[in-house]
Amino acid sequence: MTLDPVPDSTKTLPNLIGRIFHPAVLATPTLVIALSDLGWAEALRWGAITLPIILLPGILLVAYLRTRGRHTYQRKTRTPLYITAWCSVVAAAGLTAALGAPRVLTACLLALALWLPVQLLFNTYVTKISTHAGVAAGCMTGLFALGKLPTLPLQLIALGIVVLVAWARVSDSNHTLQQVALGILVGAGSVLLVFPLVL
Repeated sequence: MTLDPVPDSTKTLPNLIGRIFHPAVLATPTLVIALSDLGWAEALRWGAITLPIILLPGILLVAYLRTRGRHTYQRKTRTPLYITAWCSVVAAAGLTAALGAPRVLTACLLALALWLPVQLLFNTYVTKISTHAGVAAGCMTGLFALGKLPTLPLQLIALGIVVLVAWARVSDSNHTLQQVALGILVGAGSVLLVFPLVL
């Protein structure tokens, strides 16, 4: 039985970057910005409906698994997390569709619904894959596709966030360069496949 390498928690800057740009943290402002054409109040309302459904089951599962001595850096621990997250996204998509979700929200949820099984397949059959890098790349690609990054400085900031997250995940030994690159490819690719079909 092979053991998963334990990430280096002594590296302060990479660990801080991993927390600041944690997938659960990054998803919140990204969704609100993506929905901002509806008006901020409406964007926040849809975020308040959607985000707890998507995020809370996973957060609770991570907390439970830690009490059992299982951690997210362990490849096998990620399987129930991906499955739980996918079920949460499908539930959010169903509820928001029943409530008359805006098309942009539907596109975001469908991109997530595609991304999660692909992440799971790579994690199961190929290698552990960076969720941080995948979410960062997916979020920034989504904002770019929606025209929310209209200037070169904003585009460079978005690219910088993806590169910074990738560097941090490799630097603190959470992932290899290959795992981060795969995360970026799957995250951005899911958005690029889904958004043109839905929007």
